[in-house]
Amino acid sequence: MNPTSEINPAPAPMAPQVEQSYSLVLISGLLTTALALFGVYLLDARTEDFHIMGWYANYILPVGALLVGLVAASGYGLASWLSGIKITRGLLWTVLVLQVAAYFAAQYIEFKNLKLFHRDGRPVGFLEYFDFAARSFAWKQKDGSMGKPMGAWGYAFRGLEVAGFVLGGLLVPIALRKAPYCQSCRRYMRTRELGLFPASVPARKVKKSDAVALAAYQSEQEQAFEAGKGVWETLRQLAETNQSADFQQKLADLQPGKKAAAKLPRRFGLQLVSCPRCRSGWLNARLFTGQGREVKQADFARADLHPEFVRALLPSPTGSSIKPA
Repeated sequence: MNPTSEINPAPAPMAPQVEQSYSLVLISGLLTTALALFGVYLLDARTEDFHIMGWYANYILPVGALLVGLVAASGYGLASWLSGIKITRGLLWTVLVLQVAAYFAAQYIEFKNLKLFHRDGRPVGFLEYFDFAARSFAWKQKDGSMGKPMGAWGYAFRGLEVAGFVLGGLLVPIALRKAPYCQSCRRYMRTRELGLFPASVPARKVKKSDAVALAAYQSEQEQAFEAGKGVWETLRQLAETNQSADFQQKLADLQPGKKAAAKLPRRFGLQLVSCPRCRSGWLNARLFTGQGREVKQADFARADLHPEFVRALLPSPTGSSIKPA
C-alpha cells in the first residue's frame, strides 16, 4: 500500500464539487447584491433626503457606498465560508467585475423607471441621464438647501462612489483570501487566541540627557524581549513534542499576567490555528507593538503541530479543553 495515495487523494473527483461551489458563491453574491441595491432603491424612492450612497466623510471618503458594497457582497463571503471554497485571485477579479456591473445595472434600472423624455418627445438616453446626474452633483448646505452643481467635477465623486461600492464588496473576499485554509479538507481553519505574555517592561519616561538611565532602560527592554522569546521557545518545544498537559499548564501559568501584558509597549500573542475536521494546524506567535490606534502586529514565529496535539487541546469539534485568552 502506498501511504502517499491515502494522504493526498487525486484531485480529479473533487473538480465537479469545486466548480459547483464556485457557482454557489457567485449566485449567493449576486443575490445579496440585488437585495442590497433594491433596498437602496426603496430608501431613495420613499425618502426625500435619505440617499445612503451619497454619504461622504470629510467630503472625499464614500462611506455610504462602502457600506452598501460590503452588504451587497456579503453573499460571496458567506457562501465561500460555508462551502469551504477558497477565494482565489480569479474569483476576486470576478467579484470586482460583477460589482462594477451591478452598480451600473442599478443605475440603468433606476433610469428606465424614470421614463425620461425631452420636451420635443424624444426619449432621454442612458448616457445623457448619467452625464446629467454626474454634473448635477452638489453638496447639501447647512440650511438644508442644495449647493451649486459641480459640473464636470461631479464625475470625480461618481468615480469615488463606484470605487467605494466595489471596494466595500471586495473587503470580505480579500479577508477570506488571506484566512488560513486547509487544502486537504477544503475548509477554512479556525484561529483561537491562547495567551498573551510580555515582550517588554512597562514604559516610563527617561531623560534624554541621562545616558546611564537610557542605557539601563534599553537593557531592561532587551532582557524582557529575550525572556518573552524564551517563553515562546518553551511553548514551542512542548507543542512540537506533543506534551499537551505541560503545554496547557504553561498557558495557565501565563493567564494571571495577561492584563498586565496587554498594557506593555510590546507583547507576544499566541494563537492556535487548526482545521476543524482533520485537526492539522500550527501555533502562531505574533508580536504586538504600541497601544490603541497606534498598535502594530506582525507574525514572529510559528510551529507546525501534530493533529494528536490539537485533538488533545480540542477533543471535539464543538468543545474545547482550553479557554481562549
